[in-house]
Amino acid sequence: MFKNYLLLAMRNMRKNKLHTFINVGGMTVAFICSTFILLLVYRHFTYDNFELNKDKLYKVYDYAIGPNGEETATSMPYPLTPALKAENIGIEKATRIFERGKLVRYKDKTLDMSTTMVDPDFLNMFTFRVVKGNAINPLSDVSNTVITEKTAGKLFDKEDPIGKNIEVRLGADWYRLTVVAVVKDFPANSTIKFSLLARTELNPDYPMMQNLWDSRNHSVYVQLANNTTEQQVETRLRSFVKKYTPVDVALEKKSGYKEDKNGDYSSLRLLPFTQEHFNSQIGSGGTVSKAFLYTLLLISFVIILIASFNFVNLNVGLSFTRTKEMGIRKCLGAGKRQVWLQVWGESFMMVLISMLLAIAVVDLLIRNFNKTFDNSMDAGMLFSPAITGILILLVLAVSLIASGYPSSIMASLKTVEILKGKISIKKPGMLRNALIVTQFVIAIVLMCCTIIIFQQFNYVRAAPLGYNTTSIISIPIKDNINGKDIIDKMRTRLASQSSVIAVSGSNANLGLGEDGSTSTSVMCFTYGDKNICGQVINGDYDFLKALGIKPVSGRDFSADHPGDTGTAVIATESYAAQFGKNDIAGFSYYPDSALPKITIVGIIPDFKLNSIKRQQKPLVISLSSDKNLSYVWIKVITSNPTVTMNMIKNVYSTVEPGVEFKGSFVNENIDRLYRDEQMMAKLFSIAACIAIILSCMGLFGMASIIIRQRVKEIGVRKVLGATVNGIVTLVSKEFIKPVLIAILIAIPVGWWIMSAWLQDFAYRVNIHWWVFGIAGFVAILISILTISFQAIKAARANPVQSLRTE
Repeated sequence: MFKNYLLLAMRNMRKNKLHTFINVGGMTVAFICSTFILLLVYRHFTYDNFELNKDKLYKVYDYAIGPNGEETATSMPYPLTPALKAENIGIEKATRIFERGKLVRYKDKTLDMSTTMVDPDFLNMFTFRVVKGNAINPLSDVSNTVITEKTAGKLFDKEDPIGKNIEVRLGADWYRLTVVAVVKDFPANSTIKFSLLARTELNPDYPMMQNLWDSRNHSVYVQLANNTTEQQVETRLRSFVKKYTPVDVALEKKSGYKEDKNGDYSSLRLLPFTQEHFNSQIGSGGTVSKAFLYTLLLISFVIILIASFNFVNLNVGLSFTRTKEMGIRKCLGAGKRQVWLQVWGESFMMVLISMLLAIAVVDLLIRNFNKTFDNSMDAGMLFSPAITGILILLVLAVSLIASGYPSSIMASLKTVEILKGKISIKKPGMLRNALIVTQFVIAIVLMCCTIIIFQQFNYVRAAPLGYNTTSIISIPIKDNINGKDIIDKMRTRLASQSSVIAVSGSNANLGLGEDGSTSTSVMCFTYGDKNICGQVINGDYDFLKALGIKPVSGRDFSADHPGDTGTAVIATESYAAQFGKNDIAGFSYYPDSALPKITIVGIIPDFKLNSIKRQQKPLVISLSSDKNLSYVWIKVITSNPTVTMNMIKNVYSTVEPGVEFKGSFVNENIDRLYRDEQMMAKLFSIAACIAIILSCMGLFGMASIIIRQRVKEIGVRKVLGATVNGIVTLVSKEFIKPVLIAILIAIPVGWWIMSAWLQDFAYRVNIHWWVFGIAGFVAILISILTISFQAIKAARANPVQSLRTE
């Protein structure tokens, strides 16, 4: 019986080649897209799954309700971690985590590698399995270090690393450490990443800052004790905060801060480790929002839905060309179940072929997908139990959705009516039109979303940041401890180059550079009855000249004013406004009684340090006496950026010999900040194209079936004098109506979806009516072109031949 069904299925597929191609081709494309999306989403939702204690781990963060809404921060002071463990509040283990240094060396080999500073509890909290060496308490001594298998290979090649001494550069000095353990390399989807571990106490600033509660520079993770809940610990943390870091309520009120639901102006809260990857404000290690992942799943679902609708429409249409076959089978004893299984089995076979083809294509294209969307997936994920199970369920579900209804129709037809040719279906076009409407609603909404996402993406890229991003080159400095000296050397060696306008530097990057880094810090202090807060970055001479910013009043940092070092700052207008004074250039203040007097030498317009995705905070630039600067900024004027970049690269190689050059134009850095929006724009554009193609494939197939069923009617109309245009209009009108209805439904749906999405941006585009007009026009135009091919072919056919055939 199975063999018979298989032969019948193959025969019917050969007989209806066009419709088989549309069904199999459409489902294959839909499965390819859905499989890629499924792998991407699965990778993110399985982040940190290897962590055995993940349900007990939490990240500590500050929470307050400021004048502009909720404020969160994850930077913590050194004494917090030991205090959390000392107090009996339900915290069993705790560790500080932060990175320091950029260099590691063993004998004559030096690597560009940062050191991750942690506490002894780290390896007992997180699941990084020791594969060699001390597995009990490898970080019991400050002189110990733990490295990964990958680091061991880079540093020691085939040597046994255990017991070997390496050196790490922290600050200006080298520290000798002994390798006591090697841990297994962690998966790519791990929030916590490191090359080598060292004790927090090794950090050069630790002795000076270990008891300071107002200096913050690292993250803190805790593991709760058994039978202790997050709510219980957060309740106990309220008393903890009042004991160790009490706030001045009167000052908080005056500064515009408000009480939270517990009546606190400042509090410590816990973020579950399982949620860190999905929290862009507090998380680390490349976060992604769950809303974005659910959007991807929705796109996957609607693409499969469109392909399934094609299946339903085409199968229902083709079913009525097989009524005599089914009537004879029923006369020969076939029951409803057998008829249903036969029709469903044919569809199942096509869906299965589509899935197998899709898996093969995904295996071939997965590397290109990774490059395009900056991911690290591999084809082996396809054969993981979870993914394999989902794909099998998908095949069964799609085959049931796509063929369940047509199979039921054929199984329920009465044998006598079939053989007499008296088959009547109530409102036969209703389901067909409903499915066509749904398909085009999805396609038009996706088109509208694509246009608006591209508009927003181009808007945030092109919006003025307050400086010319295309003429500034940012270069990460490897030896940042001597960054100021390196900047001075670059300034001297580029002085003779006519294409170089200015050379400066900073400890913060503009945008997201080739080194993958972007960071700033926030400093607050009390001045009289005012609370002054703002982002703080360190700069060098010619800071404003390099950025091309003209001061509103005052001046730039200059070597002509050597007294600026350590005491002069340049403030943005919003920062200066907090003092409540009119003309503030030249004004001096004390941010702390232990610090020297600070003088504001220049006031500049507010500018966006990185992007316009969020409101820019007040900013102050300091000409620090510290030589620690991390980036060289070079303002250039050139008609040949490549030649200029190569020239600067050659000069830089003489300043830091043997260091990989990672310079980039700032406009490229800014573009990297919008990777999520860029990815979404690409995905929506791909999804919109696929949705339109699949919808048109279905429309093309349905038009061919309907015209085949109406070939006699068309022949009679031609004999009676109907023109080609008249017949084309008659046939096309039946399919254009559902598309027009789809446009009317899609416009409000698309507007609502994109209005909600744009709310996440502090600066956003307006939604214009012409976006929906273009999407609707494109849908109608493509529909007419798709239908017209079949309609013109039928209208131009010889009516004598069609009537004779009938």
